[in-house]
Amino acid sequence: MPYVRRQIVLLLAMSAIAGCNGPALHKGKSPLAPARMSSDSIVLEMFFVRFPFGDPAVNEKLWEEIDEQQFAPDLRERLTRNGFRVGLVEGHIPVELSKLLELSDQPPPREEGDGSKVEDFSDQPRVVHRRLQIRPGRRGEIIASGVYDQLPVLLCDSGRLSGQTYNRAQGIFEVKTYPQPDGRVRLELVPELHHDQPRQRWVGGQGMIRLEAGRPKQVYDEMTMPAKLAPGAMLVLGSLSNRPGSLGHHFFTEDDGRLEQKLLIVRLAQTQQDGLFNPPEPLELDE
Repeated sequence: MPYVRRQIVLLLAMSAIAGCNGPALHKGKSPLAPARMSSDSIVLEMFFVRFPFGDPAVNEKLWEEIDEQQFAPDLRERLTRNGFRVGLVEGHIPVELSKLLELSDQPPPREEGDGSKVEDFSDQPRVVHRRLQIRPGRRGEIIASGVYDQLPVLLCDSGRLSGQTYNRAQGIFEVKTYPQPDGRVRLELVPELHHDQPRQRWVGGQGMIRLEAGRPKQVYDEMTMPAKLAPGAMLVLGSLSNRPGSLGHHFFTEDDGRLEQKLLIVRLAQTQQDGLFNPPEPLELDE
């Protein structure tokens, strides 16, 4: 009997241990449930639209309904000299833009993947739609052009013209977002030219040094495009057809047997409305 009693006690002890350390299953919570958006995530919708080079309906008529005055005069001048054009759309969508996006009497534009990088839009349908989920202050990328085997770039700075040729070059926008107290989001796009073959380099940050692989890049900080967007508002970027050889020309044209221009439309689609965006509630004092 003492032996049996000892076995029973041992089994009870083992059961108690298993009960404490085993996986706990809670009703209504499945390990296969989809991951929720982070509380501070921001979702941007990207549209790239291709159209015939020099089309007056897009290069002239469309821009009459896009607000370019939201950007500082010196920035607009710098962008213009280098072939870029940028403006905001708030409220109703301009008729010409609606036609370009095929929003009426057409199936919705092709939509593909999420992530912190929006892939190459060359060799794609005329309208391509993608979504980018990004966290505040984190780097995202929009790949604006295909890879040029050799790319001679002309830059104009304060009336002075300079040029440089890059091998295996590709136009990319760095994109970062910063939530604002009024519910809008500050969006910053910086043009970059990534070139040559990937290399390894030491990168420091947050008290650590790590070896990172990547292509060399030329960053054009002086052409950073900042904009504050309310949900539904759009940032429209394109090139000037009278600036051949400029940086904007190389970002926003494709030549697949015939030369085409492109527009990039970035729309603020979604934010997580929490304390990060909303002002604090007023305190109520007891009488």
